[in-house]
Amino acid sequence: MKKLLLSAFLLITMQSLFSQSISSIDYLKWSDPSMFTLSPSPIIKGYGYFSDSLSKANNDKIFYVHNNEYYCIESWADYYYWFTLEYKHLFEDPQLYAYYYWSNDNFGMASYIASNKYLGKYYPSSIQINFGNQPVENNRLGSSKFIAEKDNMKIEEVKKQFQTQNEINKTTKEQKQLKEAPEIFQKDQFRKNKLENNAQRIDATETSKNSMPEKTR
Repeated sequence: MKKLLLSAFLLITMQSLFSQSISSIDYLKWSDPSMFTLSPSPIIKGYGYFSDSLSKANNDKIFYVHNNEYYCIESWADYYYWFTLEYKHLFEDPQLYAYYYWSNDNFGMASYIASNKYLGKYYPSSIQINFGNQPVENNRLGSSKFIAEKDNMKIEEVKKQFQTQNEINKTTKEQKQLKEAPEIFQKDQFRKNKLENNAQRIDATETSKNSMPEKTR
């Protein structure tokens, strides 16, 4: 009997631990799918007309839409890449995040999102970021100050912050999605192409330097 009670207690404890959401993540886990799964769900989502069917065909993965292209959201890296595209006007130099994303730079991505480059009052997610001993100029996500997590008024403010942009794009997006098959963003191919292009630019620069006359170097 005691063994049964002990087993039941351990089972309940384990379930309780695993059911708890992770609210603070290490920047090294920015691209880790398990961290995204265990974190609280973002407040702002981007489901489109084909999101459900794509999810069913891809082992229940999440798909958000931007300009009729569907993005598989498996990590915070993916989520914020989609977010910087969908709400580009709320970021300063959003191409920086794109650069960190295709180069798979977790520190670059996480530090960019936590910095003042994000111009919104509150974040669309409720996670905090831990940078450990890594020096960062700003970490707005080092505390819950800019997080609307459990405050209903703040959550409503977050939603209103993005409502106008959604309304502007809603009609044209729905018309496109009803008429056209969805395009799926190919993350691996995107990164491969960008890395190859970057390598070619570096090679071209080195070749140019080597071909210069000695006096002009």
